[in-house]
Amino acid sequence: MSDISPTHDLNAEAVSEHSLSYWQLVRKRFRRNRYGMFGLIGCLIVITLGVFSGFFAPYESATKDRSAIYSPPQAVHFFAPEGGLARPYVLGFEEIMDPNTFEITFEPSVDKRVPIQFFVKAEPWSVLGITFETRLFGGANGESVHLIGTDGVGRDVLSRMIHGSRITLMMGFMVMSAALVIGTVVGVSSGYFGGVFDLVAQRVIEFVKSFPDLPLYLALVAILPRRADPMTIFILFASILVLLQWANLARELRGKVISIRSVEYVRAAVAVGASDKRIMLRHIIPNVSSHMIVWATYTLPEVILLESFLSFLGVGVQAPMVSWGVMLNQVRDFQSLASAPWLMAPVGIIILSVLAFNALGDGLRDAMDPYSND
Repeated sequence: MSDISPTHDLNAEAVSEHSLSYWQLVRKRFRRNRYGMFGLIGCLIVITLGVFSGFFAPYESATKDRSAIYSPPQAVHFFAPEGGLARPYVLGFEEIMDPNTFEITFEPSVDKRVPIQFFVKAEPWSVLGITFETRLFGGANGESVHLIGTDGVGRDVLSRMIHGSRITLMMGFMVMSAALVIGTVVGVSSGYFGGVFDLVAQRVIEFVKSFPDLPLYLALVAILPRRADPMTIFILFASILVLLQWANLARELRGKVISIRSVEYVRAAVAVGASDKRIMLRHIIPNVSSHMIVWATYTLPEVILLESFLSFLGVGVQAPMVSWGVMLNQVRDFQSLASAPWLMAPVGIIILSVLAFNALGDGLRDAMDPYSND
């Protein structure tokens, strides 16, 4: 007969429940936050689109279809004209010119039915140095499918949107990561050491924050060499954003470190002769890591919006690189926007991405707050 009673099992389960670590409690609270889980799922979808853009996009970003210039979006149909379910297909367009205004309009043609195939062999694409030739979907027999239409030179808007997510997210993660490292080093060191270092660091932060953001961004970006390689401009553009993003985190971490360095466990570590490096890495940074994570999730959508705005103005990412802001730059011509409103489609994915990252940040903030209601 076993010596373990049901009461003992319940007590053990209760002890296990109450002995969860801080990060286990955070994970448990976050899973109960529906808004945060929605943000996490949305972020994973956007990141997956960016990493595997070659698979999800039916064409490359520079592929042109000369027979479909400013072609409207093609709706996916599931019912055959004669009735009944059918394989998913789209309808081609016939160009009709108004004899009075000479305006060209597009009318769907039932005779130009293009079936949609999945996992088709198309233009090769690569990720991590591995080349693939399979894409998620495409037109049967190599026929064109443009679900969100085309631009002024016949490039597929959906494909460019998916490929643009890679550049936009790369910019966001690069700027956020670099600003996180710089802000953490300066803020923790300033709050822990104090003295002259703290005085100099805070004056530098105040100098950076004293300038109005938008004019300063435009002034710094304006000095970028226009004839340089697009990748060089991309790196310089990211560096400018990093220089102006780290100051807020450094100021916030300084205040937290000042309050943490006077608590008992830090004073005990100092009393036993622990080095400054060990105290900062083992005691201080872990206790401000939750603030750093939440700051990162809020900064990433801010950088996405900033990159999209500056690239829309033509002073950010430059062609032939494709980002959501570069795509929006094409609609600065009001006549083009009026004749092809589907070129504004990147606005939708920008809004959804920003909402997803903000929802993730809200969920993490609530989960990491020890005083929040479970």
